Amino acid sequence: MAADDPGRFGPPAAVRDLVARRPAAVRGRLRDVRTLAGPHGPTFEAELCDATGSVVLVFLGRRSIPGLAPGVVLEARGTPRAHRHRTEILNPLYELLAPLGDAEPIREPRDTRSDP
Repeated sequence: MAADDPGRFGPPAAVRDLVARRPAAVRGRLRDVRTLAGPHGPTFEAELCDATGSVVLVFLGRRSIPGLAPGVVLEARGTPRAHRHRTEILNPLYELLAPLGDAEPIREPRDTRSDP
């Protein structure tokens, strides 16, 4: 299986069921996005929430990501980790399911491991 194969991550799990260092998919709505300056460059963070909790999607080296804004519904795939009293997924793969202002869902997976 390829590293970005959705089957590797299984069906979407509830946020509360995420286990550190175990690849998973999660689906929810973005509650907040922010860009942070750090000693090694910028970091774009998006807080994804479902009915059970929240997970922070962390995109290293990015100031923004087109289409990721509060209210967007998406599925993210990656490996969760516990860091600074929160659950994070670093540089996840994601798929927009209900972007803001679009009537039709987008079904194109995005690979965020490097800038275009």
